[in-house]
Amino acid sequence: MSAPRVAVVGCGRMGLLRMEGALRHGASVVAAYDDDAGAAAALAARAPGCRTLADPGELDWSGVDAVFVCTPPAARGPVETRAAREGRAVFVEKPVGLGAAQVESFRRAAADGGVLTAVGYMNRYRASVAEAREALRGAPVLGAVGNWVNASYAVPWWGRRELSGGPVNEQATHLVDLARYLVGEVHQVQAVVTGHPDRPGTAGSAAVTLEFDGGVLGSLFYSCRATVKEIGFRVFTANGAVRLDGWELARVDADAAPGPAAPPADRYQVFHDETAAFLAAVAGGPRDAVRCDLEDAVRTQQVVDAIHRAAASGRAEPVHA
Repeated sequence: MSAPRVAVVGCGRMGLLRMEGALRHGASVVAAYDDDAGAAAALAARAPGCRTLADPGELDWSGVDAVFVCTPPAARGPVETRAAREGRAVFVEKPVGLGAAQVESFRRAAADGGVLTAVGYMNRYRASVAEAREALRGAPVLGAVGNWVNASYAVPWWGRRELSGGPVNEQATHLVDLARYLVGEVHQVQAVVTGHPDRPGTAGSAAVTLEFDGGVLGSLFYSCRATVKEIGFRVFTANGAVRLDGWELARVDADAAPGPAAPPADRYQVFHDETAAFLAAVAGGPRDAVRCDLEDAVRTQQVVDAIHRAAASGRAEPVHA
């Protein structure tokens, strides 16, 4: 295949990052859509030959190889399902939607057509996370703890449950996915969620217990009530701990490479790496370059859905009810 031709649906911060990554890695961005026509026009102005759409239904699928869907979670489903039915590759930002049920039609269409999919759990593309996963391969894992603490996002849809699924769904999902990627599948959860004092109806903090297959336990703490980021993940084994720290998830455990890891010159490099892996697969490269496809991301979403059920019921909830 020649250079992939891609469309971008949702032209906010992540849409712009995916556009930049696509251009950086030789793809052409041929169409853009956003509910905010000005946002679509701003993206198109930075991508030579890109046209804006008044409606995503105007997209000419015969001229597109892949689509990046960067809309708020509530808007997920129709574009991805149509793309899958047209046999086009689909990259969707995380989380996949407000809940796993929302993307079932997309999931079926992608599976039926053997369509290439990817979901934006970017931490899987960090070298430190890959090293941690390799270090844990075959290790006797005892448990895991993770924290993701930061401020609320300023975009208007982010804290609204009906648009984003709430902060646990939109952001704590990173912790859940990291837990699954490094430790294994989760079959039961317990959770306590408290509200945000300045944002009525919005979760402010959450404490979650995970029970992984095999009886391994984990705990996660999330909060969007801070003014600075405090992010970390630690997996305990019988032979010592593997520790990741900061937004970059740098390895800081005893087995990490000596000396402090220098942060990348571009803090968004991980998104470009993720975009490049997807586009390489679109162009005919190995599909396993994509480290989180739709099926995998839906399993993360099912854990998040169970966390919401557990917070509401006050009981332990199975992931697969």
